[in-house]
Amino acid sequence: MKKNFLPQRRKENAKGAKNHHLIINCLRTLRKIFAPLRLIFLTYGTALLKKNALVIPNAMRNLTPVAKLRTLSYALIIAAVTCFSGCQTVDDPYYTIDPQPLDTLSAESFKKVLLEDYTGILCVNCPEAAKSAEEIAASSRHRLIVMAVHAGYYAKPGKPPYTLDLRCPEGETYLNDFGIQSWPAGVINRMQKSVGVFKYSLSEWENTVEAELQQPLTFQLKAKAALTDDETAINATVFYTATTAATTDYNLIVFLVEDGIIGAQDGQSNPEYVFHNVLRGTLHDDPYGIPIKPVTGVQDSVTFNYNMKTIDKIGENSTYKLIVAITQRESKYIEQVEEVGLNF
Repeated sequence: MKKNFLPQRRKENAKGAKNHHLIINCLRTLRKIFAPLRLIFLTYGTALLKKNALVIPNAMRNLTPVAKLRTLSYALIIAAVTCFSGCQTVDDPYYTIDPQPLDTLSAESFKKVLLEDYTGILCVNCPEAAKSAEEIAASSRHRLIVMAVHAGYYAKPGKPPYTLDLRCPEGETYLNDFGIQSWPAGVINRMQKSVGVFKYSLSEWENTVEAELQQPLTFQLKAKAALTDDETAINATVFYTATTAATTDYNLIVFLVEDGIIGAQDGQSNPEYVFHNVLRGTLHDDPYGIPIKPVTGVQDSVTFNYNMKTIDKIGENSTYKLIVAITQRESKYIEQVEEVGLNF
């Protein structure tokens, strides 16, 4: 059975739908309540108008007496509806199952940043780093995308209960190429802090992310993705447009991540620790992506078909999503990044 990845904005849309139906019902109820009151108001209001006992706004003075009263009566009803509906609350969560996968085609383009959090289930300090990454992402209004890369010594499964193996070959490649030798460690947009040095310590994450978010938007990047009906393959299309003239060669990378895996993490008393955005592989053979040739102002696209039989889903109730990035081929620097959900 398919589970659905439902982003918060879809929940908000569904909440809006519930509020809409609620307001319609309120209007119908209030119309019944106010119908006799409106009749009384029209009857006695006429007498008051003749005696100039009602204060009428200047914009209404040219109306006939009946029109004035009708306008005032509707204003009274609208005010009551506003007060009534303003007091309503909707219990969270309220949403309907949407069979369509998330896409970013209609989303406005903003500069976004990728933080690769190099971590492991035997790293006692890594959960605090993951928490910090989530806080930075929230403060950036989620213009920071976090990907957990379980690789290296501390990611190897240990004695029970620390038996989860969240590693993948791509993660090991990145770990070695970026020179990660201690955990936790961050790689931010694959930007080199100095020649050949990609690692940023936890204390450097926030300021470095903030500085990267201030960089100009060089690519518009959008994507859509879904599983096939038999749930054996992913069909994904990535759309990209260069907003400035190309200055080097570029690659497109599509990461597959699994979110919401539950298991034991060293240093955490709760045996049901939740692992977020765990890198599980890429949708192409080369871990650094495929070559693209962007043309300024011209949208191009690449379609991927990925066989899901090559990977085992770790979490019972976890979800998949894709993180797509455009990188400079030689320096590995990430120009732009986006994420897209999958129904699974």
